[in-house]
Amino acid sequence: MKSESTYEMACVFKLETEAAILITDPASGEDIWIPFSQVEEIHRAPDGTGTIVMTSWIARQKGLL
Repeated sequence: MKSESTYEMACVFKLETEAAILITDPASGEDIWIPFSQVEEIHRAPDGTGTIVMTSWIARQKGLL
């Protein structure tokens, strides 16, 4: 795994490809694609909600930080 800092957020999981995952930020309602190369962990509940841990770099790039 990467050694840089991470950012964890609650989300709704929508779609997934081989390269990325589409999540919805419940706070803003915005759909955001996150590349799997920037994902550290995924914790998914059966109802499609959960948390995602991503690098701080991608969180900044996507306007989450």
